[in-house]
Amino acid sequence: MTNEKLEHFLLYELTDDWAPIGTFDGMVAAKTPETYSRETVLETIRDLASKGYIRFGAFPSGGRSWEPWDASTDESIGRIAHGYNGLRGYLDISDDEIGSNEVFRADLIEQGERRASELGNPYQKYGDPWKGKPRQVHD
Repeated sequence: MTNEKLEHFLLYELTDDWAPIGTFDGMVAAKTPETYSRETVLETIRDLASKGYIRFGAFPSGGRSWEPWDASTDESIGRIAHGYNGLRGYLDISDDEIGSNEVFRADLIEQGERRASELGNPYQKYGDPWKGKPRQVHD
């Protein structure tokens, strides 16, 4: 289960745009470094979907706009983890590729928008999680 502080930052990020795997990876690493792993990142994504806050999708090839996936949460997590539509999955890429991986992007849906609105701006409540910290590289 995602802690409220992590959930707060992730939902806030999603109010601006669709979030790729790099957003989730960076937030989990910054907010819960003691439990960070790629599996924890995938479980965080699963948790937000199970709460009805996000839906899964991607930018298909050919330059079209973001499109939602017509797939279950389990299938979507599998696509993210192991690849989809010719793109390598999160579990199959190096740390250096996480920030540029486009295997999926999450979209904030109505229930997630309501929750983000209830929570407000996390930077006002918690401060900047990266202030004074160098970027961490994980094994």
